[in-house]
Amino acid sequence: MTALASDAHRGRNRAGDRDTAVVLGLDVGGSSVKHLLARADSSMSEPPTPLARGRNATPISAPAEALAAIAETIRGDRALARLVLSIPGIVDEENGVVIRSANIPALDGSPLGSQLETALGVPVDVINDGHAAAVAEASWGAGAGIDDVFVLALGTGIAGAHVIDGRVVTGAHGSAGELGHITIDPLGRACSCGRRGCLETIIGAPALRDAWTEVGGRGGPEALFEAFAQGDGAATAIVRRASSALAEAILTLCAVVDPGGIVIGGGLAQAPHHLVTLAERYVRERATFHRVPPIVPATLGGWAGANGTVLTALRRQRVAG
Repeated sequence: MTALASDAHRGRNRAGDRDTAVVLGLDVGGSSVKHLLARADSSMSEPPTPLARGRNATPISAPAEALAAIAETIRGDRALARLVLSIPGIVDEENGVVIRSANIPALDGSPLGSQLETALGVPVDVINDGHAAAVAEASWGAGAGIDDVFVLALGTGIAGAHVIDGRVVTGAHGSAGELGHITIDPLGRACSCGRRGCLETIIGAPALRDAWTEVGGRGGPEALFEAFAQGDGAATAIVRRASSALAEAILTLCAVVDPGGIVIGGGLAQAPHHLVTLAERYVRERATFHRVPPIVPATLGGWAGANGTVLTALRRQRVAG
């Protein structure tokens, strides 16, 4: 029995679970699919105790068929009420279509929602992975208790989402929250978006790695942060520049959006939170008219996206009745 099937089997054998309707969340990444299975009647006030939780390799070929098979394995003989998937990339959430996924190109143009609905016979929603993580952090993570939260994820790129009353504000064209493409240095490096000097070109993981390499450092951001913690001068200059750029973006966010809280997560914001701590200090030193809200590290870690899919499933199942 595989680890994935074993998780589902153990959950299925708990008293009363066999006949309980469930919702399933799949967080589909470039290297793995994380899953959480929960009772459809779970409370939404906090993360439910999962009936099954785990991960397996991401299906690269025939993704719809592979994802349907994963869902069937996890559900076992339970009554599946709803499935929600989070996908990295541009997603038409209303129609369940993956427009483009740089990490999983096999999904490009895929009407994944309708394909899985046909295969499984249950409602299926497809959402952006950043939106899923943001909703979870705002509702169940570091932003819990704040009605208006902006969630940032610092990684290879810089993702952002504005969450009000537990729902992402996507904007008129679905592209709101792209704080990573605020211009910090108009004469700076070229960005993948086609412009120059975006925040992403200064604080994204590849940018930090390149800056560290240029001064003779070895390794990626983790090595950079370790050298910074040890007082290395070159590392300190790079981290301070990155934190300063992040602070400027946050001040712009405060001026334009005025959120009630800012949560910063992603691989570059993990403990000991060097970028977050330094950026917050710069923000408070430079603020003038700005109302600076609490700026805190995310708490859900790598399972934020999976939690967000389950939360979305529970909410949409309630609405569907």
